[in-house]
Parts: sequence; C-alpha cells; structure tokens
Amino acid sequence: MNKVYSLVWNHAMNCWKVAHEGARRHCKTGAKCSAIGALALLSASPAFALPVGGTVVSGKADILGYETNSQMSINQHSDKLITNWTDFSVPVGQKVVFNQPSATSVALNRVIGTNVSSIKGQMDANGRVFLVNPNGIVVGQGAQINVGSLIASTKDIKDADFLAGKYTFSGNSNAEIINNGTISAAQGGSIALLGNQVRNDGVIQAQMGQVALGAGNDFTVNFDGNQLLNLQVNGDSINALAQNGGLLKADGGQVLMTGKSASAMLHAVVNNQGAIEARTLNGKAGRITLDGGDVGTVKVGGSLQAHAQNTYGSGGVIEAKGATVETQLGTQLNTLASNGQTGTFKVSAKNVQIQPTAASAGETAYADTLSRSLASTNIELASTEGDLNLAGPVTWNSANGLTLSSAGNVNLDGNVTASGIGSRLTVNAGGDINLNSKVGLTGLSSSLTLNHVGESILGNGGQLTLSGAGAAYTSNGNQYAVIQNLAQLQNINANLNGYYVLGNSINGRAGRFKAIGDGAGFNGIFDGLGNTVTNLWISSTGSHSGLFAVSSGAISNLTLDSATINNAGPRAPGFAAIGGLVGLNVGSLSNVTTSKVTVLAGASGENSVGGLVGQNLGGTIKNAVSGGRVTGNTYTRAVGGIVGENITTSVGLATLDHVVSNALVGGGMQRDTTGGIGGLAGVNQGGYITDASSTGSTISTGAGTNVGGLVGFNVNGVLERTTSSGEVRGSGAGNVGGLVGYNIYSDITQSTSTSKVTGYGATGTGGLVGTSRNSRLKEVKAGGNVLDNLGANVGGLVGNNTAGSIDTAEALGTVTGGRNARVGGLVGNNYQGAISHSVARGKVSGAISSKVGGLVGANDGALQSVEASGVVVGGESSHVGGLVGTQGGNFSGYIESAKASGAVQGGPRASVGGLVGMNQSQITNSSATGGVSGGVGATLGGLIGTNFGTVRHSVASGKITTMAPAYRQVSGGLVGSNFGDMAFNGVYGEAALVPSYGVNFGSFR
Repeated sequence: MNKVYSLVWNHAMNCWKVAHEGARRHCKTGAKCSAIGALALLSASPAFALPVGGTVVSGKADILGYETNSQMSINQHSDKLITNWTDFSVPVGQKVVFNQPSATSVALNRVIGTNVSSIKGQMDANGRVFLVNPNGIVVGQGAQINVGSLIASTKDIKDADFLAGKYTFSGNSNAEIINNGTISAAQGGSIALLGNQVRNDGVIQAQMGQVALGAGNDFTVNFDGNQLLNLQVNGDSINALAQNGGLLKADGGQVLMTGKSASAMLHAVVNNQGAIEARTLNGKAGRITLDGGDVGTVKVGGSLQAHAQNTYGSGGVIEAKGATVETQLGTQLNTLASNGQTGTFKVSAKNVQIQPTAASAGETAYADTLSRSLASTNIELASTEGDLNLAGPVTWNSANGLTLSSAGNVNLDGNVTASGIGSRLTVNAGGDINLNSKVGLTGLSSSLTLNHVGESILGNGGQLTLSGAGAAYTSNGNQYAVIQNLAQLQNINANLNGYYVLGNSINGRAGRFKAIGDGAGFNGIFDGLGNTVTNLWISSTGSHSGLFAVSSGAISNLTLDSATINNAGPRAPGFAAIGGLVGLNVGSLSNVTTSKVTVLAGASGENSVGGLVGQNLGGTIKNAVSGGRVTGNTYTRAVGGIVGENITTSVGLATLDHVVSNALVGGGMQRDTTGGIGGLAGVNQGGYITDASSTGSTISTGAGTNVGGLVGFNVNGVLERTTSSGEVRGSGAGNVGGLVGYNIYSDITQSTSTSKVTGYGATGTGGLVGTSRNSRLKEVKAGGNVLDNLGANVGGLVGNNTAGSIDTAEALGTVTGGRNARVGGLVGNNYQGAISHSVARGKVSGAISSKVGGLVGANDGALQSVEASGVVVGGESSHVGGLVGTQGGNFSGYIESAKASGAVQGGPRASVGGLVGMNQSQITNSSATGGVSGGVGATLGGLIGTNFGTVRHSVASGKITTMAPAYRQVSGGLVGSNFGDMAFNGVYGEAALVPSYGVNFGSFR
C-alpha cells in the first residue's frame, strides 16, 4: 500500500517539513491550513532511493511517491516552483515525473544535503527543470531524462533571482557534472550543464533547441519561453573543463561548449572528442560553438556536423574560438547543403599556425585536415593578435572557400591549390600579406581576394595562378581584370587606366607585340601575380619602347623572359627611352624581373637603354632583377643593366631600392662626359640607389665614356649599401670604376666592389670609383684588381679624388699603372681631398716617371689615420713611397698619424721612401717599417726619399738595400736627400745601420 506523508508547517524551523500521515497539520500563522502535497519516501532498502527531504520553498506542488511502480510524481501547480531536497537521485528502474502547468513553467530543485545527485533511472518533465547540486550531478549509463528544458548546475541560484526570471548561477563548488545517459529536450527546448567541470559521454539532444556545456564559476542564462537564447560565462574557475566524448545533438538549433578561467595558468579547456550534430532542420541551419574565452584552449576533435544534406536550406556554422585552438588531424567537419549554401567552419585564436602534418602538437590546424575538410565545408581561420602562418600545402577540389585573416601579417609559406568550380581564397591582413609559396586557383569561376592594411609582398617562390575561365581577383575593394592570354594582354591598350592581374604565364611564341601604352602611356595597375610573359618581339611606333612603352601607373610581381626590345621601326622623332619592361617610367615598379632579354638601342636618334627601364623620371623601382644583354650605339647617352637613366624630377625622387642586375651591359655610346654605361644604371642624376648590386660584366667599346660596375655617371646622387662584382672595362679618356665611373657632388656609403677593373687610357681608373669630385665616400671597400697601363690616375679604391672626402675605406686588390701615372693602393691622385681611417693592402706598381704610393700615388690633400701594407714598385725616374709617392704641391697637403709597412722598390734615378717618395709638405706622427731599395742613381730613405717639407715625430725602421749595379745612389736611414726641415724624428732597427740621411741641405735635428 501507499505510504503517504503530509507536509506540515514547523513553527520552530519556519519551514514545511515531512510528517506521518496521521500527524496534526498546523497552519502558518494567520493562514488557512491545507495539505500542500505528499511525498513517497524511500523504503529502508538501499535499492529504493527516490529524491528525499523535499521542502517547497516557493510555489505550490503535490509530491507523490508510489512504491509499487517506483515512481515519484511532482505535480506543480504554480508557474514557478522552488523545492529544497536533502537528496535528489533516481535509481535504476525508478522514475521521477514533473507534471507542470505549461512548457514554460519551471521547477527549481536545490540539493541542500551532501550527496551527489545520481540519476540512473528516468526523469520526465513537460516544462523546464533546474537541478542544482553543489556536490555534483552524475547521469548514469542507461538513464533517460526527457524534459521540456533542463539546467543542471553545481552552482546555486538565489530564490529572488529565480522568481524574478534572472537566471544567474554562481558558487565555489568544484564538483563535476557527468552525463553517461540520454538527456532529451522537447522540440525547441534546451539543455544546459553548468559547473567547473562538465563532461558528456552519453547523448544530449534538443531538436530545434539548444544544448550547452558551460565550465566556470558564474553563469547567466536567458530564456525566451522554453528556449535558451543565451548562455554567458561570467566568472572564471580553476581548471575549467567542458568536454564531450559522446553525442551532442541540436538539429535546427545550437550546440555550445564554453569555458572560462582567470588566466592561461588556470587552464580552461573546451574539448570535443565525440560527436556534435546541429544539422539543418525545417530550413533552419544549426550552429556549433566551442568557446574557450580569452585565455582558454579549445580542442576540436571527433565529428562536427552542421550540414543540410537530403533536406532544404543551407548548411550551418561550426565555430571554435579561444586563446588557443587545436584542431586534431582526424577531425570530421561537414556543413554541406543539398539544396542551399554550404556552411562554414570558423576558427579564431590569438595566433594561428597551420602545419603540414601532426608531427608537432598544439597547432591550430593541419594542412591535411584543411585539405580534407574543404571538400565538405567552407573554412575561415582568424588570428586575433599575432600573425597567421600557413606552412603546409592545402589542396581541395570543391566549390568551397578558404578565408585566412589576421590582426597582424598573413604568411603563406605553403602552397595553396584549389581546382573546384567556384573555389575561393580570401586573405585579410591587418599588416602585410607575405606570399612565399604557389597559390593556384584553376577551376572555372574561381576567385581570389587579398585585403591588407600593409603591403602584399610576393616573396621568392611566390606565384598566384588564376587560370580558370571566368576567374576573378579583388584587392582592397578593387576589382581587377584577369589577363590569361596574349590577346587580352595586348588589349590593355583599349583601357590604359584599368586594373589588371596576370592570371597565368603567357608564351608569346616569338610573336610580335606592340608596346602597351605606345603613344598614350599606361596609368593603371598591373600585377603579374608572380607569372611570366615570355618569347615576345616587342616594338613600338612611338618614341619609347618596352613591354610598356610609357608608364605612370604601378606594375608589380611580373617577369619578362626571353624577349627582344627595340624601336627600330617607324617612330616619332626625338629622344627614345628603351627598356625591357618599361621604356619611360614615371610610376612605380616592384618585384619585377627581366630574364634573358635583349634590349637594343635602335637604328638612329638619341636614346637611353636599360635592361628593365630606359629612363626612370622620378619613379620608384623596388625589388627588381634584370638579366640579359643591354646594348647601346653611337646615339646612346646612357646604358644600364636596370635603368639607362635614373633622374629625380619635380615628379619625385628617382629611387632604385633592392635591385639586382645580372645583365651584360655594353656596346657603343656617344662621347659624353655626362653620360655613362653602368652595370645597374648608366646615369644616376639626383637619384637614390640603396641595397643594390650588379654582377654582370660592364664593357664599353666607345671612347670618352664613364663606365661603372654599378653606375656610369653619378651626379647629385646617393648610393647606400651597394655592391658590384662583374668585370668592368672602359677605354679612351673617360672614367672607369668598379662601382661608379664618374662621381660628382654625390654620396657613396656602406658600399663595396670586388670587380676586376681595366682601363685603357682613362682619366681616372679605380677599384670603386674612377673619378670622384666634391663627393663623400664613407665605409667603402674595393677588393678587385685594377689595371690601366695608359691611364693618368689609377687607384685601388679611387683613381682621381678631387675635393672629396674618403672616410673608413679599404682597398685590397693589386693596382697596376703605366708611365707618367699617379698610382696608389687606395687613391691614384688625391687633390684637395681628405682621406681618413683608411687602409690599402694590395701590391701597387707603376712604370717610368710615375708617382706610386702604397696608399696614394700623388697627395695634395689631407691624410689622417691611414695605413698601407702592400709592396710598392715604381719604374725609372719615379717617386715611390710605402704610403705616398709624392706629397704636397699646389695645395700643400699633410700626412698625420700614418703607417706604411710594405717593401718599397724604385727603378733607376727614382726617389724612394719607406713612407713617402718625395715630400713637399707636412708629415707628423708617422712611421715606416718596410724595406727600401732602388736602382742606379736612386735616392733612398727609410722614411722619405727626397724631402722638401717639414717632418716631425716620425720614425723609420726598415732595411735600406741598394740594387746592383749599386752606384750613384744616395741613401739614409731616415731620409735620402733632405732639403726641408726634419726634427724630433727617429731611426730604429735595420734603418739605423746607415746614416740618418744621405745628403742634407736643410734642417736636420
């Protein structure tokens, strides 16, 4: 028989208590006495343990228990009910039923005892049930919970908040909520498990509703009727965990797993290793959200399905967001739609890393996973703080799209290939987009979108291909026409102001091509996307010629290969600019290359010729490479491997930045002191050249030209961090230099040449600069050998330095000059110039009547803190010095704090000194340690051969040797012949074995 107990009012405890059915019922003071309900208590047997100790705190309900069928019925009469229980569990084979006024009615069940709520049987409710137990809640395997909606939480809720509809759950409980059974909500209903650690290894389902697993200390839940609208984790907890290893199912609704901790050290984790389904139902797409908060980790594994297959409607959204997101290699994702749009898998993390395989753990995703998943979903990956790095190859053949977004840079270091019809790649960067790999979208109607706050940089190996018919390209909101064949390329002439990209490489098959912008000029944007135009014969009918005749627009990421460019056909009279890529450039070129091109000057008319650009008027050329052959003729005024002329104008500063020339540059040229032939630029007039190099040979066949391994003629220009290494040869009365032929009113800093330099009677021949006038050279170096047997001024660094400064310089090569020449290991002739903190190490030699010095051949300027160590050899009647051949003259220069250590040798009748061959000016605080020798009639001095100047505080220690036949020689340990003033000097070592002077007609103290 039934055991029925009455609920009676306990005045002492001020609450309703359970009593025997025969007990007297007392009313609350002033209230009508009535039986509130009845409770079927458990028997003494532990196998029968339905909820006990129920006390209604607010609302009205009958609580009935039946031993015969092991069922408890809670008949709720008020819309809201609050019941406190000492224990709320449902054993196997037993059942608790909530009969509620409506689906929106809610019953709050709070456990105030110390036991975990163990649900192993069945619990049913037609409305909403809240179960709060700080000791933990476990739904056992085989258990069945069928409710309108359910919130199970280890966090408490205040009665007043509950009654006011403010569903905030909070507390300090660290107990778990575990589901191993089956929990089902009514259609449109919701199920939420809220605690520090929440795990599901069973089944939770809410068709057209919401399923939520929340890990934290403080939650706010919002309902609309019986539907959960929002779950917010307000308070963080230690080691918060929301984990699914079973099935979470909310077709047509939403599944949310979320957790929050105070910091990454407290380790919040949202982890799915099971199945989550939120498939489209009745046209309504589902949504799956895994949210780790600002500092938590989200682990994406198992199977996540938000598709709309075999139904109508579009696929849903699967979203994973946190400080760190880890998508496991075998994760299954599906948002496909049979009769709608495919949905999206979205990932956002502080830093996004995509690696090729799962060899290293902890990455955001793996290329293999993305490649496989793009067959069944669109994918969006976003880095919220740092860069997004894609290192592995991603490949797919579907109409789906991949979106990569970053608050910083997006670095594509792995190939991306999509061949499906309508496939898409979108890249959004708050910084730069660095494309260092191959990206190919080859399907019909495929599209590429690049949006960036910084730059889009195509690195080495970077290439974008849009080869499918109807391909589309958009960048920063601008739509570009995609060029895929030669006819479309030629048709740019129909709209010279348009935006274009080269979708794939084009082979012109040696066909003739009319220069783009011939006559009118190109003023649009052309991005080659790393592709190549090859095998063209390019000509023009106007003055200028190149792939683009004239450009004031922007050209980038393009290679022109195996093309021939000239303007030999009919053209307008006047000056012609002829270049491989652009004839006349007023705009910008970046990341462009010419390879194996032949650029010819043309039949007649004044011209400038360049491997990349004929004439650059105030334009910018950045990250460019030129290779091939560039040839001038007798009408040419400038020939350059990159640009013929680089000229600053009112339009802007002509700039060459990070450019390289591998071209063979040469041919004829008109005799012009302001023209030039250069490995990089023929003429640099007021331009800025930085981080540039030339490796090809630069050879002039015309007389009177300025020839430089980098620049032929540099006037009012600036060269910084430049190098040259190709052979340089020039003839006639011009200037020949390893880096610059003729340098005037210009600066060269942090630059080097290792070029072998050969002149044939040049005015100035130098390892770095032929002639430098009124210019500044700082932190420069030359390492190549220099030869000019007919030249006037030959130097290891500079042939002829006039009124210029050289600071912190070094020359290492062998320097060879002829007769009547000024030859120096660093500078051949220094006139009114200042040289400081500089050294020369190479062997230096000159012929008859030459002025030869280990550092400077003829010095009429200032030398300070300098050194020479190479062997120095002069011919008959020469002035030969370990440091300087001749010192002083018209300008009366000086030497201070200098050192020479190389052996010095002169021919017959030569004036030979360990430091200076002949001195006519001032020398102080200097020394010579090298041996000194000479031929018949030579004048030899350990420090100075012949002195007409003033020498102070200087010393010599080298051996003095007379060469056979040793006659008519004059020698001295310090000076051979003295006609000047020498005081406070010293002789040491082997120099002291002979008298300090041979002949003295001056002052010697």
